[in-house]
Amino acid sequence: MQVRNEGARPLQLRLYLSDYDQAEDGAYLFHEPGTARGTCQGRISFFPDNALLEPGQRQEIQVRIEPGAGACWSLLFIESAPEGTGQVRVANRIGVRVLNAPASLPRDGGLAEVRASQSDSVRVEMLFRNTGPAPVELHGTLEIRDLAGTAVVSAQVGPLGVLPAHSRRFTTTLPALPPGDYLAVPVLDFGAEWLAAGQALLTVRRR
Repeated sequence: MQVRNEGARPLQLRLYLSDYDQAEDGAYLFHEPGTARGTCQGRISFFPDNALLEPGQRQEIQVRIEPGAGACWSLLFIESAPEGTGQVRVANRIGVRVLNAPASLPRDGGLAEVRASQSDSVRVEMLFRNTGPAPVELHGTLEIRDLAGTAVVSAQVGPLGVLPAHSRRFTTTLPALPPGDYLAVPVLDFGAEWLAAGQALLTVRRR
């Protein structure tokens, strides 16, 4: 990968690894390298670990992951030197997800919950459980259908990453619908030989 100094002054960077986990809402939880389940510590190397970039200069970062029997995941942080004066100094950093999973690992999981409601808009809350040993990425569509099966409105879902043995709760919002009975039908691809699907009844009442 490459980093580039888009600013007008020289930029000092340092690179370092961090373990991470994800909460059900997708929030990142950071840990010291080598301490979390699924860490890539010992399997990942990168070069260089620091760089000084002049304005407009690019730097190639080489990242190598040794193959293993199972999946691993870590974050590679790229952090600038703190800037500012006095007691307030600010450093910027970005995190690059590094995931490795053998192609032979099965993908397994499914939608455990689908809930639909309407106030000012239609909200469909979904819960996906990754029960397999590999990280997966969700993407697909959500359709709101009438009871005859005709799609009334639809939206794209994802992409959303889910770590092994983790769940991910997420919500998709669509325009408000007129009174009536509908079905919310999500269909998600997560890299398995089948699609994850579900449905929930949505009743919109007259106000």
